[in-house]
Amino acid sequence: MGHTADPNSFGAKDDSEKISVNSVLEAHFSGGNPSDQQEEKRLKICVPRKKRHKYDKGQQKVIQTTASSFMNLVQQFTGDPSSVSESKSSNTGVVAASSSSSTYYDVVIRYRRGDIGNNDFISHLRAALCRRRISVDEDFDEVDTVPDCRVLIIFLTSTYFSSTLLNILEHQRREYQVVYPIFYGLSPSDLISNSKVYDIFFHQDEAKRWQAALKEITQMPGYTLTDNYKVTMVGRDMQIKEILSLLCVESPDVRSIGIWGTVGIGKTAIVEDIFRIISVQYETCVFLKDLHKEVEVKGQNAVREDFLCKLLEVEPDVLRTSKIKTSFLKSRLQRKRVLVILDDVNDLRDVQTFLDNLIYFGPGSRIIITSRNRHVFVLGKINHVYEVKPLDISTSLQLLDRGTLQNVLSPEVYSKLSLELIKFSNGNPQVLQFLSNRKWNPISEQVQETSPIYIPGIFEGSCCGLDDNERSIFLDIACFFKRIDKADIAVLLDSCGFSTHIGFKSLVEKSLLTISHKMVDMLRFLQATGREIVRQESVDRPGDRSRLCNSKDFMDVFVDNTGTSAIEGIFLDMSQLKFDASPSIFQKMCNLRLLKFYCSKVIENCGVSLPQGLEYLPSKLRLLHWEYYPLSSLPQCFDPKNLVELNLPYSCVKKLWKGKKSLEKLKKMRVSYSYQLTKLPRLSTAPNLELLDLEGCNNLVSISQSICYLTKLVSLNLKDCSNLESIPSTVDLESLEVLNIYGCSKLMNFPEISPNVKQLYMGGTMVQEIPPSIKNLVLLEILDLENSKHLVNIPTSICKLKHLETLNLSGCSSLERFPGLSKKMKCLKSLDLSRTAIKELPSSVSYLTSLEELRLIECRNLASLPDDVWSLRFKVEFRQIDTAKFSRLWNRLGWLKKDQIS
Repeated sequence: MGHTADPNSFGAKDDSEKISVNSVLEAHFSGGNPSDQQEEKRLKICVPRKKRHKYDKGQQKVIQTTASSFMNLVQQFTGDPSSVSESKSSNTGVVAASSSSSTYYDVVIRYRRGDIGNNDFISHLRAALCRRRISVDEDFDEVDTVPDCRVLIIFLTSTYFSSTLLNILEHQRREYQVVYPIFYGLSPSDLISNSKVYDIFFHQDEAKRWQAALKEITQMPGYTLTDNYKVTMVGRDMQIKEILSLLCVESPDVRSIGIWGTVGIGKTAIVEDIFRIISVQYETCVFLKDLHKEVEVKGQNAVREDFLCKLLEVEPDVLRTSKIKTSFLKSRLQRKRVLVILDDVNDLRDVQTFLDNLIYFGPGSRIIITSRNRHVFVLGKINHVYEVKPLDISTSLQLLDRGTLQNVLSPEVYSKLSLELIKFSNGNPQVLQFLSNRKWNPISEQVQETSPIYIPGIFEGSCCGLDDNERSIFLDIACFFKRIDKADIAVLLDSCGFSTHIGFKSLVEKSLLTISHKMVDMLRFLQATGREIVRQESVDRPGDRSRLCNSKDFMDVFVDNTGTSAIEGIFLDMSQLKFDASPSIFQKMCNLRLLKFYCSKVIENCGVSLPQGLEYLPSKLRLLHWEYYPLSSLPQCFDPKNLVELNLPYSCVKKLWKGKKSLEKLKKMRVSYSYQLTKLPRLSTAPNLELLDLEGCNNLVSISQSICYLTKLVSLNLKDCSNLESIPSTVDLESLEVLNIYGCSKLMNFPEISPNVKQLYMGGTMVQEIPPSIKNLVLLEILDLENSKHLVNIPTSICKLKHLETLNLSGCSSLERFPGLSKKMKCLKSLDLSRTAIKELPSSVSYLTSLEELRLIECRNLASLPDDVWSLRFKVEFRQIDTAKFSRLWNRLGWLKKDQIS
């Protein structure tokens, strides 16, 4: 139903009574008064200043209109600045302000008492019209009269329409009265088709007249407001109260509030409800919805002009011709108590054109900005920022409730499915609304498999306003990473050319990432949305997408060999897959930078087989992670110059490659449990290597001396390299903090170790004694010698290790004596002497004032503890001790508060 009426003229009795909106507003600009004192007094009486509305919390389903619909409706009566036409003078036009004195009202609103929800909407409509100097009255359809007015607004609902409709339409034709129908909760076609609504008014001889009248009124310019049950508002009462408290409507200062939260969390719905509650208390209200989209479509200048027109209540041609100076604008705005809502401001540029004007507002004014970009509030100098919180589980269940399913599914299945979906949604109302309209079993499978899912609104909004750097990081994390160390992923993505830390900060501010305890994470519904964005890059051809993480898509690419240069990353769980690949499978993927084949479950006979070998790997690879790599070496032509991580756990490699390769960017190398590996390449070309993991490579017989050049090496893991008889000196490795040679069972001599090592694990070796030079490890925090069965001596110089926190000697079955200790060992918290041959502890153990745990399990030769030890408060754990030898202890056990004895 189109709006053809002229919004700038009265539906008056003759043309002389029609007055342009422009003329009234021009009078305002010139300082004149468009009405005489008598009319001014009359207008003041009808304006409900500072009227307060109760927020009906108990009414969960009422017919409401959104703030944007309300503003559109007001424009129908007061003139839409974007469509002003002075030449129009239709008699069916909607009224504007009248400067002539009158004995009747400009507008009468007719509705049935108690029929329009909680009547908030009508109060707002009345107040908005009065603010524009349109005199308004309300009446109820209780008498058979036609009100005397210029415009009659009739609310028609599914259960009501005016019994005087025939008389009203006849009067309208005769007196040129404008009748403006508002279809509230039903469409015009519903009014005609549902005869039950008006059967009671039909008389046999008037049926045709009534049908004609109904048809006529549905064809008039009007407005349709449908039922809008705000499911997004369920559980929001408390948050609305908190925001209203921050707004402090009664305070005379000018206050701004930022409402922040992820896409779909309900920011717009909240401010619409707040607008409904408080807008009647302001002289002028401006609600700009979807501001970011408006700026994109119309441009900043057009949106700014529209904003000022609404704020100053003028029309565009007046604004353009008046050449308003800043001083005049400031003076004009300082007299106004205004409410401004700028919705969906995703970029500061969206609001830059408004910020200068906002500071001019009069006392008591309020500015509310919603955004998922917190940085907007910082740059906009917003007074308070309120974060919209997710719904709790019980409220989420209300939105997700599928009553019929509870009767079909068992309680266990229903509970499992619903909680899985709630966990996926993270209490996001828009996501819950989407899930509630889907079949639960299929959508639950998609959720559990982290499949791409198109969620309307979330899809469109998630990447809105992101630059290329932010978008790439967002999609990489959505497709490939889940709860990962911030530093680890930053190194990887930085190497791809991204400004990762800047991107992280922006994505956190835009509610797309979370970083907690140095871990980067993403909400599951955002992850599914990111994957859907990638899927839609090429719906039918996975090989043309930038990222592949779905096994089905990957199989299509590998089996049909349809990969292209578009592919930048592949992450594949091979647990359920078994297939042969062509040796040239990566030939077309020249831009591949991230490749990860992994197994979430250990299943035999799974993964990728390369029966004809592998001819090519892209040189742009930053990450090469291939569990159970099936070949004895990497392709000889592979240039690893850009590699940051090389991970080949449980591989079949005997050697990585022949000759010397450039490893300038390599930071991590993991070849753990590659049982056939016999030799490492020279690592002098990897000056930036920080981690070398060779755990479980039990056929490795030597380590190249080139390891001595790895000055940035932080962690060296040689655990269970059982054929290693020696390791090169690490004294010069100034960055080395962790050395693990546990299980190097042929190692007989204590190695030369960097003085900067903090953690040393060397149990299970053939070392017989620890040299006095251990005192040089001044930063050592953990010394683990567990199961060093040949160890017979611990030097007293161990007392010099003042940073030592953990000393583990359990299983050192040849160790009979424990050395005297020192007061310098103030940090030692845990001492484990289980399964040793010691007979007694030195009295100096009482110096260990930080000791929290002393373990003496299976110490069968232990006969006594020093008397002073009982002055300490630590947990003593005894099991399988010789109580006959240890009789002196028992008299003291009742005094101990933290003992565990068996």
